Amino acid sequence: MAERRPLHQQFPFRSRLEAGGKPFNPPLLPYELSLIQAIGCSEEEYKEFVRHAMLRQRVRPAEYERIPDVVNTGVEPFLIQLAIGLVLTGASMLLAPKAPSLEQPGKVKGKKLADQIGPSRFNQTTNFDNVASLAELNQPIPIPFGKRGTGADGNPTGGLILVPALVWSRLYAYGAYQSYEGVYVAGEFGVDEPDLGGILLGTAALTGVSNKDFALYWSSVEGANRPSTLLYGTEGPGATGTIGREVFTSPTDDGQFSQGFSMAYTPSGDTAFGTGTPIHNGSVYRFNWEVISAPFTTTKGSDNKEPRREIIAKRKKIAGSLADALHIAGPEAGQPGVGRAYSRHMGFISHNGIEYANKTIVTVTQGDTAVFEINNDDEAYKQRSKADFDGTEVNLKDLENSAKSWRQRAEDLLVIGTRWIIGASTWIVRSRVKEAKRVTITFECVAILGVPEIGIPGIRTVRESLGGYEGDTFNPNKHCGAAFYNVCRLSTATIRPVRRDAEVIELGIQSQVWNKASGLCNFNAIPSPTKLFNLDEDDIQVSTPRMDKYFQRSSCFSIFVRPVKEYGQAQAPYVRIPKVFCVQGSAPIDQNNYLRIRPRVRGFYEYKIFPRTGSDIAINSIDENTVIILDSNEGVPYTNNALGADYETAYGSFRITTQGREVSIAEIRTNPELFTDPEDQEAALNPDTIPTAISNINAYSNTRSPWLFRHAFLTDFLGNARSQPNQTESATRQVVVGSRSVTVQITATSRQGTEGVNVGPKYIEANNGSEYLWLDVSFSVVAATGNWSVGEVFSITESVNNQFSQYAANEERQPYSSVTYEFAVSSVGTEFSGQLRRGERVFEQNSQVSDCSHYTELTKSNDSGPEHRVVYVNEYISNESPANYDGMSTVGFTVKSSGEINGVEQLRMWSATGIPVTRLIESDSAPSNLFADLVFYLLTSKTQGVGNVVPSELVDEDSLRTTARFLRANKIFYDGVLEDSESFRSFLYDNASLQLCNFTIKNGRFGMQPALPFDSNHEISLQQIQVDQIFTAGNIIEDSLQLQYIDVSQRSNIRALVTWRVTVENDLPYQASALLHWADIPVNDRATTEQAFDLSEFCTNREQALKTARFLLSTRRRITKTVSFQTVPDALGVQPGSYIRVITEASTYSSTANGSITDAGTLVSITSVKDGDYEALLYNPTTQQVIETTITIANNTVSDSQHHGSLFTLLSGSTDYSVYQIESLDLGEDGLVSISAVEVPTDASGVSIVAKDVLTPGNFTVLE
Repeated sequence: MAERRPLHQQFPFRSRLEAGGKPFNPPLLPYELSLIQAIGCSEEEYKEFVRHAMLRQRVRPAEYERIPDVVNTGVEPFLIQLAIGLVLTGASMLLAPKAPSLEQPGKVKGKKLADQIGPSRFNQTTNFDNVASLAELNQPIPIPFGKRGTGADGNPTGGLILVPALVWSRLYAYGAYQSYEGVYVAGEFGVDEPDLGGILLGTAALTGVSNKDFALYWSSVEGANRPSTLLYGTEGPGATGTIGREVFTSPTDDGQFSQGFSMAYTPSGDTAFGTGTPIHNGSVYRFNWEVISAPFTTTKGSDNKEPRREIIAKRKKIAGSLADALHIAGPEAGQPGVGRAYSRHMGFISHNGIEYANKTIVTVTQGDTAVFEINNDDEAYKQRSKADFDGTEVNLKDLENSAKSWRQRAEDLLVIGTRWIIGASTWIVRSRVKEAKRVTITFECVAILGVPEIGIPGIRTVRESLGGYEGDTFNPNKHCGAAFYNVCRLSTATIRPVRRDAEVIELGIQSQVWNKASGLCNFNAIPSPTKLFNLDEDDIQVSTPRMDKYFQRSSCFSIFVRPVKEYGQAQAPYVRIPKVFCVQGSAPIDQNNYLRIRPRVRGFYEYKIFPRTGSDIAINSIDENTVIILDSNEGVPYTNNALGADYETAYGSFRITTQGREVSIAEIRTNPELFTDPEDQEAALNPDTIPTAISNINAYSNTRSPWLFRHAFLTDFLGNARSQPNQTESATRQVVVGSRSVTVQITATSRQGTEGVNVGPKYIEANNGSEYLWLDVSFSVVAATGNWSVGEVFSITESVNNQFSQYAANEERQPYSSVTYEFAVSSVGTEFSGQLRRGERVFEQNSQVSDCSHYTELTKSNDSGPEHRVVYVNEYISNESPANYDGMSTVGFTVKSSGEINGVEQLRMWSATGIPVTRLIESDSAPSNLFADLVFYLLTSKTQGVGNVVPSELVDEDSLRTTARFLRANKIFYDGVLEDSESFRSFLYDNASLQLCNFTIKNGRFGMQPALPFDSNHEISLQQIQVDQIFTAGNIIEDSLQLQYIDVSQRSNIRALVTWRVTVENDLPYQASALLHWADIPVNDRATTEQAFDLSEFCTNREQALKTARFLLSTRRRITKTVSFQTVPDALGVQPGSYIRVITEASTYSSTANGSITDAGTLVSITSVKDGDYEALLYNPTTQQVIETTITIANNTVSDSQHHGSLFTLLSGSTDYSVYQIESLDLGEDGLVSISAVEVPTDASGVSIVAKDVLTPGNFTVLE
C-alpha cells in the first residue's frame, strides 16, 4: 500500500537524529528523466535540486484560513514578482551550463568494484572405498543347509545367513559417483527367493538404499542361471543403479557387451600419481594486485607532497617502476602492467658444473646434474626497499617474511633420495650443502620422458631482488613465468594385471583437481589504466575487488607400457602411448573416470602412469595439439558414445577408450579469471555461443519398440549399408529451435559385421542375409545460429519405412513409424574466441596447467600431494562359452555409490531354508535340518560332496536313516552354511558328537549311529540297555584284546561354555552363551578349567545347546575306557552302534597300591594296608631284580628280611562286566573281524548314566 500523507501534514523530513532514518533518494518519473537528458545534468544533481526545492515549500496551517486577507495593491506586484522569481530561479538552475557538483569542493568520492565470490559448498560425490574379492579358483560353492523348525523348548529354530560367493564383478565410473555389478553363487539351485528385508551389504540393510540406486536379480533353477530376472530395485529409464547400461557384460575381444569374465579389485602398491608439492624454479613472486587510487585532489600540488610519495611508493611496490606515474597521461599512468616481478631467491643456477648468470634452457640427458640454490640472504630485499621506498611507510618486510616460509618449505622437501619431475625428465636429489646463507642441492637426471630440456633461471634471477618485469616488458634474460620448469614431486602409478590372460584392463581413476583463489584480486573487474587515470582525475577512490572462489585447473598425464619380464629375458623399457590425457576440475570434490586399455597384440603388459607437468604442457606443447579430457559426465557412459582410438607403440597398437572429449592444448592453458574483463570483450566480439560438439544421449522409436530401430534410422539417412560396402557416407539435417538452428552431420562407414560380436541374427535376416552395417557412426555440428548452452537438448525425429521397421512390424509384431535421436550440446564456442586470450592484460599465463603460481593467494589441488589415484581395476577375459551357472542359485547385484553405500562389502542374505536334499525319512527332496540328511548328501553328491570317490555301496543308508529319526525325535537340528573345504572324515568326526551321534564304519561303509540309547520312538531312553552280544575269552581271539584307559587329566571335571546362534528373521544373527557346572560339586570345589563349545555354526536353539553341553560334560566325566579286539565272523550279530558286553578278568595296576619296605621292614604307603597275605611285585634297587611273590603284612610290617629295602606294588585281580557301543567293525584279509567300541557307563539297573545326565538338567548349574 502507498503511504498516506494528508495535506495538513508536513513532508516527512527529519530535523533531529533518529535511528533508522533513510537518505533522501526519491524515484524519478519518466518526464523527469527526459528533462535530465534534455538539460544535460546528472541524476544526482537533479535529485539535489529537488531536495533543496522541497525544503522550501510549506503548507499553511488550517487556522490561517479564518484570518481575513489583507490586500495592499502596492505589495501585490512584489508578491507576484517573488513567485515568478522562485520559478525562474528554479528553471535557471536547470537551464544554466553544467555547474560544479554540489558536493563540497575537494571531497573524494568512493567507488566499490565487484568482487567474485564462489560457492563454499559443493554437491557431494561418492565412491566405493573397497570392493569384495572374487572367490578363489576351486573354492567350494557354499552349501546352505537347514529349515525352520521347533525346538524342545517350543521356540522356533533355523534361519540362515547366506554368504554367496562372488564369481564376477565390475566397477563403473560416472563422474560424481561409481557403480558396481557383481554376480554371486549362493549354492545349488532350489534355494528360496530372499526377502528384500533380509538382504544386507556388509551389515547395512538394502532397504536403506534408494530403490532407484540398485537392482537385484535372482535365478535358481535346474538349468542356466545367468542373472536376468529383476527381483528388487529398478532398471531401465530413471534407474541410477544401472544408468541404462547392459548389465553383467564385459568389453572383451568378443565385443563391448559380451558375456565374458570380469573381475574388479582395489589395486595395491603405487596407485597415486601426479605432480605434488611443487617448488618454484625461479618463477617470480607478485604481490596480490591492488588498485592504488590517486585522486588528484589529494595527491596533486605542493600541499599533497607526502600523500603523493606514499601513493607512488605503493604503486611501484605492486606494479613496478614503470607503472607508478601520476597526473600526467602516458604509458606509465593508470597503474598499467600485470604486477612487479620479485625474485623468490631460489632456483637452478648450474648444469653439469657450468653456472649461468641469465635464464637459459639447457638440453639434458640421463646422468646429468643440476644445482638448485636456496638463497636465504635478504640483504637484496632490504636494499631494494631502501632504494624504492625510503622516506615512506611502504617497505618489503612482508616479502621477506613470505620468502622465509617458501624457502623453508623447499628446504624441507628437497631431501636426499627424493624423486622429482622437471619439465619432461625425472631427477633424484643426490646431495645437499648448507652454508651460512645458502643451501645448494644437487639433482641427478635419471630418466627422460619427453623433450630433454630444463630451465636454468640463473644466478641473477636467484640472487637479485627483482625478477625482470617493472610494468612494461618482460626481461627475457631474467623473468621466469609461473610455469617455468617447476620442480614437482613425482608420483607414478604402476598397474600389472592379476590375470596373465586378461584381454582388456580398465582403470578407475579418481581425481580432485582445482584452482582456488583466496582473497586474490578480481582481475575481471579492475579498471584499465585509462579508466583508472580518469577516475583519479574525477577524485573517485576505487576499492580493490577480491575473488574468493574455486575455478578450473587441468592436470595432465600419459600412459607408458612395457611387456612384463619373463624368466631369462631382459627387461624391456617403458614406451609412451602417444596421447596426453587430462582431468579438469573446479571444485574440491572427487571425480570418477575410467581408462580402458586393449592391446591389439596379445601379451602380458604392465602400465605406468606418469604425470605431465604444467611446465611440459605450457612450454613443450603447441596450441594445435590435442588432449583427451576424461569426463564421465560427457554423454551417457558405457553405452555406444565412448571416446576411443588406437595408438601405435613399439609393442604394437593399444586401443584406449574413455568417456570425455578431445580439445586443443590452447583450450586448457589459461583461465578467464586471470584476464581483465573477459566477458565484456567476448560480448563485444561475438554475442553468439554456438554448439561446437554434441553427444547422442538417447534414441527410441515412437512406440518404444526395441527392434532394429537404430539401423532403421541410419538406413533412412544414409541408405542401405549392404549396397555401399566399405563406403563412408554423410547426411545433414537442420534442426530449428525457436529462433535458433543447428545443422547436424551424420557420418558412418559400411562395414561387414561379425555375427555374435556387432551384428545379430535378426539383423542379418532383416537385411536379406547381408552382414554389412553402418559402423563408426559420428554426429557433428556443421552450422548453427543463436545462443546455445552446454547441456541443452534437442532431437531429430525421422519417419522410417525400410526393411528394418518392416521386420519389426511383421516378424516381431512391434511396429513403429519414426525414430527419434536426442542430442545434448557438449561444448560451445564463439567465432572470435581466440581474441579473448589477447585481452588488455593477462595476469598469469598458463594458469590452468601450471603447477605453481605467481600469487600466494592462488593455490592448487596438488600443493600437498598428487591429484589422482587408481581406485579400481577391471580385468576382462573372453569365455569359450558363456558362464550360465547351471544348477546354481545366483544373485546379480548392481548398486550406485552413495552416502548410504560407500563400500562393496560381502553380500549377505537371510533365508529360512537351505538347498533341497534327499530326506531319508520322507524319501523325497526338500530342505532338511537333520544332520543325517546332510551327511547322506555329502556322501552321495558328485558336485558338492564325495559322491565321485565314494560309491553308493559304501554308504550305510540304513544307519543314517535311523540316526535321522533319532535327531528328529529329540529335536536336534543342524541349520548352517558349509563354506570351507575340509576333510570329509574330519567334518563328520568333529560334528557327529555335537549332534549326540557317533560316526561309524562297518566293513568300509560309512554311517552314523546315535551315541545314546533310544526307545521305539527314537527318543533318548532311560530303560535298561539291551545288550546285543556278549564277548568273553571264549569268542575273543587270544592276545587281541586291548583295553585303553582314558588319562585321568582328560576326565577331570571342567566347566563348559556353550555358544549358540540366535537368529532374527531378515537380520544378522547374534550369539548367546551359557556356562555349565556340575551341580554336585560344592561352589568352592568347582572346576576353574573351562572348555568352550561353539555350536553357533549350526545350533539355533538354547535347549539343544544346553543338551549338547550336558552330553559333552557327562561323556568326559563318565567314560573311562575303550576296547578293541578280534573275533570270528561266525554268528556275529552286531553292527556299528550295537551295544555289547565285554567280560574280562585282569590284574589291574593302581599307583595308590605302591609303596616301599624300609630296611627295618616297615611299610611306607599313601594308603593303609590291612594285615594279610598279598600278591605283590617287588623291585630291589640294589640288585635291580623284579620278582612277583606273596608277602605277609602284620602291623604294617613285613617280617621276611629278604624283601627289606624294596619297592612294591600290591597286585589285584578283577572281573569287568562293562557295556560298550561299537564304533567300527571291519573284516580283515585274514577272515577275522576287528571291533572297536567305547564304554557306555551304566548304573546298577543297566541304565545309561550319560543318558540320565542329558535328560536331567538338575544335575547341572547354568549361568547365563
